[in-house]
Amino acid sequence: MAQMLQGITGNFMFICVPSILYFVFWTKYGERTGKVQKTVLFIFLSLTLVLCMTFPYHFGGRYMLDFRLIPLVLGVLYGGPWVGGALLAILAAYRCMIGLNDGTFFAIMTAAMTFTSLVVISSKIRLNNRKKRFLALLASAVIFPISLQVIWLSLDFVSFSDTLRLSVFKIVEFTAIWVTVYFVELVISQLRIQMELQEIEKMRVISQIAASVSHEIRNPLTTVKGLLQLFREKELPADKRENLTEVALHELSTAINIISDYLTFAKPQNAKMMPLDLEVELQQVLSVLTPYANMQQVTLTVTIDANEPILGDSQQFRQCIINLVKNCIEASSNGSVHIAVLVDRETVIMRIQDTGCGMSEDQIQRLGSPYYSTKEKGTGLGTMVAFSIIRAMNGSIHVESVVDKGSLFKISFPIAS
Repeated sequence: MAQMLQGITGNFMFICVPSILYFVFWTKYGERTGKVQKTVLFIFLSLTLVLCMTFPYHFGGRYMLDFRLIPLVLGVLYGGPWVGGALLAILAAYRCMIGLNDGTFFAIMTAAMTFTSLVVISSKIRLNNRKKRFLALLASAVIFPISLQVIWLSLDFVSFSDTLRLSVFKIVEFTAIWVTVYFVELVISQLRIQMELQEIEKMRVISQIAASVSHEIRNPLTTVKGLLQLFREKELPADKRENLTEVALHELSTAINIISDYLTFAKPQNAKMMPLDLEVELQQVLSVLTPYANMQQVTLTVTIDANEPILGDSQQFRQCIINLVKNCIEASSNGSVHIAVLVDRETVIMRIQDTGCGMSEDQIQRLGSPYYSTKEKGTGLGTMVAFSIIRAMNGSIHVESVVDKGSLFKISFPIAS
């Protein structure tokens, strides 16, 4: 009995590890890989089949018992008749290689009956849910093989003790098949639920962003609509008309910027990755934002301790830094914003520090999330775009902040080789 228990335990481990690894792979990537997923299934189950037959439980001097039927059943249920047929061929060939004796023909016949019954049942009933698969499992792995077993035992006139031992093993084998299929179905079900939840979350984010964008675009367009109505007045002074034109153009620019940020986040363009000179890039950022900083009475400075190149798209990188620095300027009225660049081993570190109002821990955690902004009239799109660009450049960002004292954005990029 101890020898049987050892053989059963070893075979069950051979079943569990490759099978579960495959079904995790299949549930995550199978929908996109097509033929590849069946090939991977065949490889995993072939390995399992050979291992089970290599380390069987021997009894009676001529009988070999193992869990070879389990990979065969899994192959037909989840790979179809082609995978199952290939596994049956491997089973028959390997059994003949092990040795030809009284049990060889019976072993091949049992496997063939199991395969045939499963294929016939699956052709008549679409096995698209757990109950139908267990019904097919009951018919193929229990009724036919056990009936064949009883006939063989009666013809071979084996001893009662051997018959009892074989019956116990068959009960254990069916239990192992049932447990394996149940666990595989459970893994598939759980991972599919996770994928559905991810899709639901994605749709929720899209709806939030769409609501935010539509609201933010409506405001400037409403302003432009009102201004166009004023233009209908024939007696409108020229200077007044000029002022209204400037306001209308400004509002249209605001709408265009919102749409641009949304498109950058929702559908990033293919970046032209090339080594970037940070001194040149930051000087460009400085020239764009200095007038805006002066309007907010904010001092904007840059120091570069070491100028190592990083890999990225120049336009996207500038957009990222401008979005972050602009937020710092708006939070630091009558204060200062400092950009520092330094190198730590193979990493370029950019520190953007302000003396603004700061953020709480909860605000830091939500920073970069859709439809979240620390500004009263902000959309959060600019920060989302910045975070997305940093990730696309294989970078990372860490935020530290103290309320009423200021914030520090620590951005790290690998040095371009």
